[in-house]
Amino acid sequence: MRYKILFIVIFLFTAAASFSQGIPGSIKGVLRDSTEHQALRNATVSILHSDSSSFKESLSKEDGSFLITNIPTGDYILKVTFSSYEPRLTNFTIDSINATLNAGIIYMQPHAHELAEVVVETPPIIIKKDTFEFAANAFATKPNATAEDLLKKLPGVDVDKDGNIKAQGESVQRVLVNGKRFFGDDPRTATQNLPSDVIDKIQVFDDQNDQSQFTGFDDGNRVKTINIVTKKNSGSFGKFVAGAGDKGLYNVAANYSMFKGDQQISFIGQLNNTNKQNFTPQDIFGSSGRGGSRGGGGGFRGGGGGSRRGGGQMQQLQSLNANSNNNGLITTSAAGLNYRDVWGKNTEVYGSYFYNNLLTEKEQNSQTENFVTNDSSLFNNQAQSSSRRNVNQRLNFNIETQFDSLNSMIIRPNISYQETNNNSITKTTTTQGKAGLLNNADATSLSNNKGYNGSIDALFRHRFKTKGRTFSLGLTGSGNTNDANGNNYSLTDYYNSGIDSSYTINQHYVSSTKAQGISATASYTEPIGKKSLVELNYNYSYNKNTSDKVTYDYDSATEKFTTIDSLLTNNYENTYSSNRVTLNYRFQTEKINFSVGNGIQFGNLTSINNTKDINLTQHYTNLYPTANLTYRFSRTSNLRFNYSGRTSQPNAMQLQPVIDNSDPLNVEIGNPNLKQSFTHSFRALYNNFSFNRGNNFSSDENNFHNIFATINASFTTNDIVEAVKRKNGIDTVTYTNLSGAYNISAFFNYGFQLKKPKSNLNFTTNFTNSKDASIINNTINYTNNYTIGETVKFTTNLKKNFDMNFSATPTYNIVRYSFQSDQSDNYFSQNLSVGATYYTTSGWILESDFNYTAYSGRSDGYNTAVPLWNASFAKQFLKGKAGELRFSVYDLLNQNQSITRTVEPTYIRDVQTKVLTRYFMLTFTYNLRNFSKGQQQEQRRLPDFRRDGNMPPPPPDGGGPPPGGGGPPPGEPS
Repeated sequence: MRYKILFIVIFLFTAAASFSQGIPGSIKGVLRDSTEHQALRNATVSILHSDSSSFKESLSKEDGSFLITNIPTGDYILKVTFSSYEPRLTNFTIDSINATLNAGIIYMQPHAHELAEVVVETPPIIIKKDTFEFAANAFATKPNATAEDLLKKLPGVDVDKDGNIKAQGESVQRVLVNGKRFFGDDPRTATQNLPSDVIDKIQVFDDQNDQSQFTGFDDGNRVKTINIVTKKNSGSFGKFVAGAGDKGLYNVAANYSMFKGDQQISFIGQLNNTNKQNFTPQDIFGSSGRGGSRGGGGGFRGGGGGSRRGGGQMQQLQSLNANSNNNGLITTSAAGLNYRDVWGKNTEVYGSYFYNNLLTEKEQNSQTENFVTNDSSLFNNQAQSSSRRNVNQRLNFNIETQFDSLNSMIIRPNISYQETNNNSITKTTTTQGKAGLLNNADATSLSNNKGYNGSIDALFRHRFKTKGRTFSLGLTGSGNTNDANGNNYSLTDYYNSGIDSSYTINQHYVSSTKAQGISATASYTEPIGKKSLVELNYNYSYNKNTSDKVTYDYDSATEKFTTIDSLLTNNYENTYSSNRVTLNYRFQTEKINFSVGNGIQFGNLTSINNTKDINLTQHYTNLYPTANLTYRFSRTSNLRFNYSGRTSQPNAMQLQPVIDNSDPLNVEIGNPNLKQSFTHSFRALYNNFSFNRGNNFSSDENNFHNIFATINASFTTNDIVEAVKRKNGIDTVTYTNLSGAYNISAFFNYGFQLKKPKSNLNFTTNFTNSKDASIINNTINYTNNYTIGETVKFTTNLKKNFDMNFSATPTYNIVRYSFQSDQSDNYFSQNLSVGATYYTTSGWILESDFNYTAYSGRSDGYNTAVPLWNASFAKQFLKGKAGELRFSVYDLLNQNQSITRTVEPTYIRDVQTKVLTRYFMLTFTYNLRNFSKGQQQEQRRLPDFRRDGNMPPPPPDGGGPPPGGGGPPPGEPS
């Protein structure tokens, strides 16, 4: 009863607030040049709130006229900007008496002198609903900077040495260009290839799938996304790079983009052996499966010594900044093409093709501590050398068609091909403690894999004439195949109580895996009054996986692989189907956006092992509760809360009671009695921007401070965990259910601008606490991992002659195991980074990048300090400084190292990888910029089907993610 009363009170309060706004008003006028009195077409006319946050924006027409409607009562600022003209600012008020205003003729004054220092005409940060928009011209970058360099300047955004991006404490998984996907979902392709001087603004938001965007109901599956909006849409830009160095090193790269109205074509290519990849691992490995044993590529699961598992709480401590990553020595050949256009009046298309060929040569040494009892551990020391050739091709396409004002469709086909050849040599020694020898293992693995992966998504959307009433139907089909073959050889010597023995594996395997899946989702929304919606959603999905693997032992008599190994020969098929019904409710006012819902899913899992004659059937009933709340304190401050509940089912390998001893030191067997797990996920976000101003709008508009705060928490019951039995250096692993696992993380960022020197200062605090469960020798073990770090980031914003980025990050990790409560595995790292660029008007550039990392608390031999210094000087020449000749020294002190630590419930591993060290390179770069002067972005948009399809009325602040590319369009509820 009290919840109903609370809801009625909130409803009445927001209704009263909405009523008090009165009748919306409008403002119109005409823009003319003050000297020749010519009409000014496509000038930007903005309505700003009294606190300067953006409300609405429009462009003047052919005759210079403009009209902006639906303006609620209140005080506003009319701002008019146009290239080569001084901005005009006028205060006005909308009330019951002055609801319709006519500004008359507004004469725009040309700039007094074009060469004066550019004045930022818009606030550097604007909040549009759940979208944070940064004006690119408010953040100065060095000459020939990329989008990645610009992102490093933005408050709340971090870019690490590998090019991975975090925004507001969360990993960015998608980067759009002008609202559309650029080379698929590959963030680095856009950020490391687009020049910063063609960027108008950067938008940060949580993207949703197309159906959620259309219905306005959040299904909980959000992707942190950055949208790059370019300045111009007519012209071309690009870069060509050719460099040669000592040690036979080389680097050749090119990118070119042509914008012509709605048509955009971009090309990227690179060829180098300096570990540079301007793309993410999804392009390296594609989406196809990798066959063979669980260790990847059909080889051993790491060659013994508890190496079968990876991931977990891993902290990468050092990698070569100039060379992008620490994955050994990599030779790269890659090329891609991105296309976007409007066909006819109602169809927009965009897609890309990408090819890469990578050769990765890696040498690693590792030490793994495997917990055995509450006072003892096994230690594995491993040395591995490997070579991997990966060829991947990927093609994706998007077709968005608007049939009429009520009906539209999106179709997205994707296909990829992958071919991988891998070989490795591994030597492992296992000891009881750090002295008693238990075994030695020598292993060799060879594998070859080929695979295809394809999918197609289709979404039909219909909007009824009743505002808020919609119907949508989404269909998805997918399939992949992978064929693999390879050889595994290992010789393991055991030393048990003085009795020596040896065990040899010499095998050849052939495997084939296939997967198919279909899914259909229907959604119907119905308005309830003026501020509420309900949604009824139904989903059906079907997935089938088949695997056929035959393993042959070596026959010394015939000297061939002819004897079938029954333990490692397996043919099975796994089928999972589900039906889910969901009911959601949503309530929205100008300040409050609230939704709640729940779904029930009935699932059936069937696993048939034809080789072992084992049939398993599981029936699941799953709940999918969700709740979302957004409260807007003001135009520059909001609070968001999200909750979702999800179930996870065990996979077929975890269920099948089949022994896999392809690695004699790591034996694995499934558990048919596993239950599904359930995870509660919570997220709270608070954002606030404040602008400090002088006596007028433009005198001090760039002085601001920002606050980002995020808390994430998840709690899991019946978590599927490993149960390990360790004896004489051999691990036997199965799976079981345990409760008590959780993960909590907090992120807080506070930043502000300094006037002298003109710069930005940001303080970021990160905290995580995770608890994982496992079973070791029949004893339950809980692992508590605490991490706290503080980052201080200082970036200059001088816009002439000098650019600098400085950051310092100390991080402290505390690890506690209930299994070994007296053991302390705390470790500490300190990173200091300084990057500075000095450049002159005559074209000389001096650049230095220094990174110092020190860490302690690791295993012996893994504690060290790494000073990494890269330096270069360059001279720009040719017309417009288009040419550049640069001499660079990478790792000037010859100290580069790569060390990582992985913390798991049953072990801790330290890994050292051989990396590229000091080298010299001479590079020529040619930059192309070919745009019409004064040509501002005026990108044609199709009538956006989602614009009027949701709740009546939309919130008056507008904004939101970009139309047509992830997120609702401006004016749409989110």
